[in-house]
Amino acid sequence: MKRIYSFPSLICLALLTLIYACANPFKDIDFQFKDPRTEATVLLQYANANASSAEKIPSNLKIAIVGDDAERIRNLTGGKVIRPSSEGLLGLSIDPNHLPTTQDPVKLSVLAEAEGYLSKLTRINMSDNTNIRQTVQLIDINQPPFGVSATQQTYTGRSITLQTPDLTGTGTKARWALPDNLELKTLAGNDLTGEVNAALYYINPTQANTYLPGHTQTIYNAVDESDRKLSAFLFQSLAYFQLDAFTTGGQVIQGSTGNAEVTVELIGNQRLLNGQLVKEGDVVPFWRYDLNRNIWVRQNTLRIQKDASTNKLFIKTQVSNFSYYALAETQPVCEVGPTFQFQTNLKNVDILYYAKLIDVATNQPVLETYLDLNNGSKRSFSGLVQKTVRLQVFRANNYYGGDMTTPIYTSAPVDLCDGRTIVAPISFETPPTTLSVELVVKCPAGKQVDESKLPANLYVQYQVVGTDTWRDLITLTRTVRQVASNKLEIGKRYRFRATPNPAIGWPLTQRDTLLKVTFYRLNIESDNFCK
Repeated sequence: MKRIYSFPSLICLALLTLIYACANPFKDIDFQFKDPRTEATVLLQYANANASSAEKIPSNLKIAIVGDDAERIRNLTGGKVIRPSSEGLLGLSIDPNHLPTTQDPVKLSVLAEAEGYLSKLTRINMSDNTNIRQTVQLIDINQPPFGVSATQQTYTGRSITLQTPDLTGTGTKARWALPDNLELKTLAGNDLTGEVNAALYYINPTQANTYLPGHTQTIYNAVDESDRKLSAFLFQSLAYFQLDAFTTGGQVIQGSTGNAEVTVELIGNQRLLNGQLVKEGDVVPFWRYDLNRNIWVRQNTLRIQKDASTNKLFIKTQVSNFSYYALAETQPVCEVGPTFQFQTNLKNVDILYYAKLIDVATNQPVLETYLDLNNGSKRSFSGLVQKTVRLQVFRANNYYGGDMTTPIYTSAPVDLCDGRTIVAPISFETPPTTLSVELVVKCPAGKQVDESKLPANLYVQYQVVGTDTWRDLITLTRTVRQVASNKLEIGKRYRFRATPNPAIGWPLTQRDTLLKVTFYRLNIESDNFCK
C-alpha cells in the first residue's frame, strides 16, 4: 500500500535520514506539495528592534494589506489568506494575471500593528518581477532599542504634541507639535483614507547607521540650498530625528501645507569638528532627507539655544516635510579608495573573514569588517576620511569565530584616497571544513528524474545548540541538488530544520545533533519525481 505524505513530511523524513543515516523511508510514498511562487515575491521579516529583548517577535503581530493595489496581492502559493508565520515572516506575491510592469507598477502597502509597539507602514513599489526581501523593525514603546526613543499618536486635525521618552543614558528628548487643522499631503497627492498615525523618532548619532536611509552616515548624494550637488562627505552629527506619518489606508504622508514646530534637546558634552564643546550660540548646518529623490538637502543653519531652567542645549525649528533630519557638520571623504584583490587557496567558500583597517599614525582601528577571501575576490574601501592605513586580515570568520588578534595578512601602508588595486596574497594551511548535502532521486528502470516535479527550492537552516538564532545553511533547487557550505564545524552540536516555503513555517526541527561527517546523501525512491 502506498503512503501519502505532504511535502513537509518529506522534509521531516529527509532530515532524519541526513542526521541519523537510517534506512531509506521514501520508497512507495506519494508526495504532495505546492511550490511557492518564485517571481515578483516579497518576504518581510518582522522583528523586535530591541535585539536584547526576550520577545524577538511581537507575540500579537497583526498584518493588513492596504492601499489601492491590495487586490493584486497574494500569499506565496497564490492564495488570499495572508498572515505572518510564527517567526514573523510574511510571504507575499503578485497576482500572476496582473504582474508589475513599468507601465503598470504595483504599490504594495503593508500595515503592521502589535500591542505595545509602534505601528509601521511598509511601502514597496514594484515595476518588474524582481524578488524583494526586507527586515522590518518594530519598536517596543516600553523597551526601545538602545539609541532610539520614539512615540506615536493619532492626528485627527486637533492639535497634538508628540514627546519622546528620554533617550537612553542621555536624559534628552524631542518634541513635535502639530497644530489644529494642519493640511497634510500624501506622496501621491490624493485625499487621505483612514486614520493618520504620526510618529517621532529621536536617534542617538552613535546608532545612526542602523536607522538612517542607506544605513550609513557617509553621504554621496547630497545638494546644498541651491540644489547644487555636494562632494561626498561624512556626517559629524549632533542629533538625528525622523518625522513619520501615514494613514491606515496605506498612504505615506510627505508633509503639510503649514509648518509644525520641532524641539530637540542635544546630548551633553558633544564636540564640534574644531574640538570645542558645543555651546549656546553655536551655528550648525541642518539637513533634510528628500524621500522623493533619495538625497540629503542642506537647509538653513540652526543656532544652538540653552534652557535656563535645565541648562540643556536644544534646537527649535519649523518644518513642513515629514522625513529624516540631521543637525550635523560634515567631513570630506575619499570618493575613490584602494581596492584589495585577494590571491588565496580558497574556492567557493561561503564564510567571510574578519579584517581591520589600522591608522598608521595612531595604531587605532579605522574600520572593522568581514571579507570574502575566495581567490580573485576584491574589496574596495571608499567613503572614508583620508588617512594612511594598513589592512589586517584574521582567521576569525563571521559564523563560528576564531582568532581575532593575530593577523594572517598585513598590508603595506596605503592612503585611503589612493585608488589603485593592491594584490594581497593569503594562504590558509588548513582551509575551512566543507559540509556537502546531496538530494538523490532514484527512479525505476527505464525512467529518469523529472525536475519539473521536484520542489523549486528546499531551504535548510541550522542553529548552534545553546543559542536561539537560526541561520541559513544551504538551499537545494530542482537543478542544483548537491550543495556545499563551510558554515559548520565537525564535532560541534547543531539543530537543523528545513522547508520549501519559509513563510509557512519549518515542519521539522531536528534537535541536538553532533556533526560527525562532511557528506550527507538524501535518497528518495518514488515514481512521483520520475518520467
